Amino acid sequence: MIRAVDNFRRTAGLSCLAAALMATGCDMGGDANSGSVDMAGAEGEGTPGAGDGYAAGGDGESSLTAASGGQSVDTSAWAFPPPFYAAGDEPYWRLDLADEWFVFRRAGLPEIEAPIVQPDRVRGADLFETPPLIVSVKAGPCRSDAGVEGDAVVTVTFDGVDFGGCAFRGQSEADTADAAAIIEALPVVDACLRRLAQPAVVTGAYPRDEGRTAVTLRARNGVLFECAAEAQTGDIAFLDPVEPGSAGAWMNTQIRFLRDGVAPPPTCAGAEQVVSEGKVLGMMLPAKCRF
Repeated sequence: MIRAVDNFRRTAGLSCLAAALMATGCDMGGDANSGSVDMAGAEGEGTPGAGDGYAAGGDGESSLTAASGGQSVDTSAWAFPPPFYAAGDEPYWRLDLADEWFVFRRAGLPEIEAPIVQPDRVRGADLFETPPLIVSVKAGPCRSDAGVEGDAVVTVTFDGVDFGGCAFRGQSEADTADAAAIIEALPVVDACLRRLAQPAVVTGAYPRDEGRTAVTLRARNGVLFECAAEAQTGDIAFLDPVEPGSAGAWMNTQIRFLRDGVAPPPTCAGAEQVVSEGKVLGMMLPAKCRF
């Protein structure tokens, strides 16, 4: 089961995938550098002595069990203590704290895990250097590209690329970035499916120009459609078939979402429910499933 909405706040942003819409500022390679949040990665005020981190050994809610050696990580001195999660846009990404691990997810790509370690304090931010990730968390007001207000500024660096976004207090229930992106676009998904008036699988969700959200729909006969609507009202801007061979990579991602009410093919073993606030919204089909 995929739980795709947190108990506290909607996640920020939509999946903005490789080559998606030059106007949105996405990187043509799929791992976009948001450039919206500066990484607190150089020495500055509040930097501890060389090699120093926060003291380990806290008890109860103020500590986490570290992945290495079973030692505890004291969280009481963190600038932004857990529980929290983070998310960002263009491309859509999430960062969750799962026991002693950071779990970094990007829409359509494998998740990345890194052990939670004691952070250094750099320019007022907690700086976690835990290969293959570098995570910077600085408490304070944050506003995502999608306009969502957060509680801390976060930058995740992976493979030399900075992903900027916001952190939110509490624990998220989202298991995948793909499911979270679909949930964020659900009003548009429903409006477009009503206009299409036939069963279809959602294969992509991404920002469009003029503040719209777009989804791509693949019907049972294999025809691909692109549909754009107003993100807030669901008013349809257009619904157009996509010519064979002209679909961009952002239109046919690893997302295979089938809205509730349409049964998946019996050959689609491994389909998982997408659940939000206790309600089943649909199924995420395996990538190899033929609808």
